[in-house]
Amino acid sequence: MQEKLDAFERYCAANSLLINIPKTLSSIHGPLPDPLPSLTLQGRLLMYTAQVKYVGTSLTSTERDIFVPHYAAKKDAAIKAANACMSLASYVGPLPPSIALTLYRARVEPHLTSGCEVVLDVRPAGLASLVDVQTTYLRRALHVSPRSQLAPLFTDTGVWPLAYRRFSLALRYLRYILVDKPALVLDSFIALWQLTTLHGAPTWWSDLRNAGAALPAPVDVDLARFPTVEDVTRLLRAVEHALATHLRDAIMASRRLPLLQHRLRRILVDSEPGLPSLEALCTSQAYLSLPTHRLRQAITLLRLSEHPLAVERLRRATPPIPRELRLCRFCRQPWAVEDEVHVLLECNAPELMHRREALLATAERHHRSIRRLQVALSSAAFLDLLLSTEVLLQPFAGYVAEVFELCGTLPPLLPPDAAPAAGALP
Repeated sequence: MQEKLDAFERYCAANSLLINIPKTLSSIHGPLPDPLPSLTLQGRLLMYTAQVKYVGTSLTSTERDIFVPHYAAKKDAAIKAANACMSLASYVGPLPPSIALTLYRARVEPHLTSGCEVVLDVRPAGLASLVDVQTTYLRRALHVSPRSQLAPLFTDTGVWPLAYRRFSLALRYLRYILVDKPALVLDSFIALWQLTTLHGAPTWWSDLRNAGAALPAPVDVDLARFPTVEDVTRLLRAVEHALATHLRDAIMASRRLPLLQHRLRRILVDSEPGLPSLEALCTSQAYLSLPTHRLRQAITLLRLSEHPLAVERLRRATPPIPRELRLCRFCRQPWAVEDEVHVLLECNAPELMHRREALLATAERHHRSIRRLQVALSSAAFLDLLLSTEVLLQPFAGYVAEVFELCGTLPPLLPPDAAPAAGALP
């Protein structure tokens, strides 16, 4: 190392370059030699350090993962940015999700993805700390509880889960290297590719494969083949395919997302067998742009199963009440589970039928065949139609808000042997 420092000193002297000695530090990665060698530059002793920041990336020599301080620093910076964005609600009231998401992309996500081209996510704990910031922000942007389902945070906003976003950006950086061919970076990549393929050494290239394999729906990177631009483009498409698979599986496996499951089945009809396109599945939904917080919140709570209906509230009772006993508080029929379809479209309680008729009368002015479709379609399909038709969305949101407000005036209908659980409802 001292020989390299001497060569660097001669190069700077020959080219009239000044060296900032106070900012020149030395670090040893791996077991410390005994005795510790003294390194000098221009006759001055260099100081050893265990942690340093280089081009915005924090590194350490005392952890197995040299990027531990970088994850911690970016998590703290993202939290500060997120809190600053959300503090606007103190001045202007509840932030519309569209504005909150714009602020996320401009102020928060840059911290969450900072250095992801170099800092590949091979250590789950490091990525998890950043993912917590993302999910917390999205839940606050949508005004839902910390226990809300994860998949709708992405399918309804168009934001990618952080693991896929960071991996995709790393692949885009590799494509830039192969397309633009910056000499130093390309030579370095060729050298590390050779180290991995010929000697089995762990490098950025092997870490890229490990990061792809660690995704919930993995993406395979061929280590032995030197990548071409076409190979990386195929990998980027594979990332989109894997993300669509992950979101589809998460929605279909949940027992709490019946409305999103019906939407997904509808999308699948127009997609390749078994998998919708990512563009159709993960995109900002129209209801996020409804004109008032009351309307937006009603549809958000309905879609994400954060609503006050018994099918959700009594699931959270202590102990949980079986689904077949979460009966409708309005009609009180022994066979009627108080779920989204029953309360909004089927319940024959007068207070609901009156509001439903007003909704249909309003909707008929925008969609003349709405009553015919109500008869022709199943209740679940008709509910999906109301949610997916933009001209009907605002009156339907008003109807949903009225029903949810009505739920606040009547307690859930508890089975006789579950009466003690009433105090345990959230």
